[in-house]
Amino acid sequence: MGARRGLGGFAAGVTVGAAACALLTTGLLGRGADLVGPAAVAGELPAFDDCAQLRQWYVDRAVPLVGPYGFGGGPVVPMFAERSGSSASLDAAGAVGSSGTGTNTQEADVDESDVAKTDGSLVVRLADRSLVVTDVSGAAPVELSRTRLPGPALVRPELLLHDDHVVVVGDEPGPGVGWPEGAAIDRTFLPGRPGDTRAHVISFDLADPAAPTVTDQQVVDGGALSTREYADGTVRVVVTTDFPPLDFVQPNRDRTPAEATRRNREIVRATGIDDWLPGVRSDGGAEHPLLACSEVRHPLQASGFGTISVLTFPFDEPGRTTATAVTAAGDLVYSSATRLYVATTSGGPVLTTGDAPLPRVATTEVHAFALDGGGTTYTGSGSFHGTVEDRWSFSEHDGRLRVAAEFPRDQGPADNGVLVLTERDGRLVETGRVDGLGRGESIRSVRWFGDLAIVVTFRETDPLYTVDLADPDRPRVVGELRIPGFSSYLHPVGGDLLVGVGHDGSADGADLGAQAATFDLRDLSAVRRRDTLGFGPSTDVSAGVDPRAFSYLPDVRVLVTPVQDWARGGARFVALRVGADGSLTETGSWVSRGYGGEDARTLPLGGGRVALVGDVVRVVDVR
Repeated sequence: MGARRGLGGFAAGVTVGAAACALLTTGLLGRGADLVGPAAVAGELPAFDDCAQLRQWYVDRAVPLVGPYGFGGGPVVPMFAERSGSSASLDAAGAVGSSGTGTNTQEADVDESDVAKTDGSLVVRLADRSLVVTDVSGAAPVELSRTRLPGPALVRPELLLHDDHVVVVGDEPGPGVGWPEGAAIDRTFLPGRPGDTRAHVISFDLADPAAPTVTDQQVVDGGALSTREYADGTVRVVVTTDFPPLDFVQPNRDRTPAEATRRNREIVRATGIDDWLPGVRSDGGAEHPLLACSEVRHPLQASGFGTISVLTFPFDEPGRTTATAVTAAGDLVYSSATRLYVATTSGGPVLTTGDAPLPRVATTEVHAFALDGGGTTYTGSGSFHGTVEDRWSFSEHDGRLRVAAEFPRDQGPADNGVLVLTERDGRLVETGRVDGLGRGESIRSVRWFGDLAIVVTFRETDPLYTVDLADPDRPRVVGELRIPGFSSYLHPVGGDLLVGVGHDGSADGADLGAQAATFDLRDLSAVRRRDTLGFGPSTDVSAGVDPRAFSYLPDVRVLVTPVQDWARGGARFVALRVGADGSLTETGSWVSRGYGGEDARTLPLGGGRVALVGDVVRVVDVR
């Protein structure tokens, strides 16, 4: 490949991430349908013979993790896992806009749940425990309805919108799991979800937007990790469970820590299968198992503690839900239109209770599943020594999985690189690799363009690397650009231009505040930064944490994103025009009530109109 080839020479690509392992497929929830899956699944991921064997598997792995205060050994403190953000998929030859519901998604054919959605005429959002519908078709927004979500308050609920149907998914928190103060935690061994968290899946009919009605409600044991809709109208919800909520004792004047530990382990040994196997309740009915014990599969090697469940149903028929479950921990979920990748990292600094040392060699296990309509089929697994930053670190292209990862070294600082995993005979095997991307630095962002990867690392400066993957068996670094600061989100805007939002920095690595920058990728061996636009000291850009807070309107060449000002205590929505030459010009700024924060969204409505969603909905013209 010639190094001077720009973005126009690369095909479309994606990003990834996830966590889990053994998988099964069942029929309708609680109705005992037969196991579905290829023979490779049975050989690679064994099934449990019965409930007694499954219960013993959980108990054997849980007992060593029990201390004087229960799981983890410390006083109970509420903890909630952070919901991972999303990136956008791209057409490498051109600019990328938002999905049909206004969300800056990771894959063009896979919509992602968010706190607000639009069909161009309505904005549907979640606020104050309610589903709020606003008409944005006229000169000024008009709120049509505010419908209370049934059931308890949910943690970070999100929604999907399809025609006249809405699916809301959120967690009902439990009391939490406590850890000793100052302990280092490996969440793949000790999952961070509260022990009795329940995921609520609520379906609404919006045929009359002034009076939405609830059509279905399911409550599933576990915390929701992700919710996505596919082009065929199928919805997949990934849910994880960890330790069950047990009535543990604690040390006191009459009970020593050792005595408390012994008693707590007795409590775990006395548990039944119902304490471990996820359950589900539909429309307020009685709880029943999500799946049969004999249908649960497990990996040949430990991949964390817990259970991952995948619920699949047609958007307009949530009652036809099928389930998929695995005995493993999970943090991240990625899905393309045809593949689901699940990864879990074990090892590194971990929490122990003194008699259960855990391995410290960081290993990431990756499992691949093919998606076919409402079915999910396991296709292979693989692993590598190293860690990934987040789901952006993965990309599937032409049946191969590329991973941007940090690799440990025997001596000196860790290295970064890109490796390629290929499906062969039911396994993912490493067939290509390149190292040397920012040794001793951290990966801050990754963007994939078919057979090109853009990787940004940072320590004191921002090396931006271009990696040629045209020969996936021999990836190579083509170019490197070193500049102060770093980009935490990258977005293609057409014409071989890339926009990066992140932070400006001094030569010694000091943070000078948030900024946007453009990069010229026409010569991949000599990438140039075209322009920068700073937002001032003590500022931050929401898209750097959650790219769903970013929108680009290709027809008017304008990007819109919230910017926080921590010094002044406020936030604003900012519109920047991206010139064909890479120049950046601020064309609009609108104050957001409060900090704007993680729920602020910018939803394109068409014709240069954008719905700015915060505490209220405002419509502006960014042309």
